[in-house]
Amino acid sequence: MNKCHFLGKITFNPELNEENGVPFVNFELEIEDFRKGSNGEKVRNATYLAFEAWDSAALAIKKYAVKDDLIAIESIARNSVFDNVENPEDQYLETYFRVTNFKILTQ
Repeated sequence: MNKCHFLGKITFNPELNEENGVPFVNFELEIEDFRKGSNGEKVRNATYLAFEAWDSAALAIKKYAVKDDLIAIESIARNSVFDNVENPEDQYLETYFRVTNFKILTQ
């Protein structure tokens, strides 16, 4: 099963793009979690994840979501293969998340 759920803040205003006539947006979420440090105090950790949304989801996110909005995302994980510029024989994978459902919680 490939289903991921996230709750986080949008780090920049999504920009609408188009590929083969289909609209899409790329954006990044800051996901916070907390743990106890060695001294017992709460320590904040932030993880930044890349997302893409297509078609009607892209149009809605572009229209209604802005930087610092809290958004709940349901997505699937995807990989892209890229060539290593420094060593063309090597390739590397980059994981991103494709939005399947979402709810903007703040505006």
